[in-house]
Amino acid sequence: MAATAAPGTTVVVRRTFKAPVAAVFRAWSDPSMAKRWSWGPEFDTVSIDLNCHPGGTWRQHIRDRNTGESWFFDGVFQEVVPNRKLVHTFHFTNDRGYDEPPSLVTVEFTERGASTDVVLTHTLLSDGKVKETNTGWTEIFGVMKDLFE
Repeated sequence: MAATAAPGTTVVVRRTFKAPVAAVFRAWSDPSMAKRWSWGPEFDTVSIDLNCHPGGTWRQHIRDRNTGESWFFDGVFQEVVPNRKLVHTFHFTNDRGYDEPPSLVTVEFTERGASTDVVLTHTLLSDGKVKETNTGWTEIFGVMKDLFE
């Protein structure tokens, strides 16, 4: 079941992490770090391939701990500015026939002394995905904060 993307449908999630910008950026750009936080408390990362440079690809396989459902995510980095910004496409499917249209994720990092502000903007979402996407990114940021506190 494929959803239809509605241009302009956007989710913005903000969080301040108690860590320097280089550490927070590394958590997003280093596969060994990303594996530790990604997709929230209900999921395990089965595999991750993260080539964080313009034109580089990322792929991830996760499994829901409660249902056993597998999800497959992939995309291409459009822009990478170390310690400042990541922009990548975002596509996912699951092992039960779901195939979400591609969307776009921008992650901006701003150092604030010993802390880092992160603003994630996820665009080109289908109308039906806005609430779920907001909840998902909020949960992910909650798991991610444990890396730094």
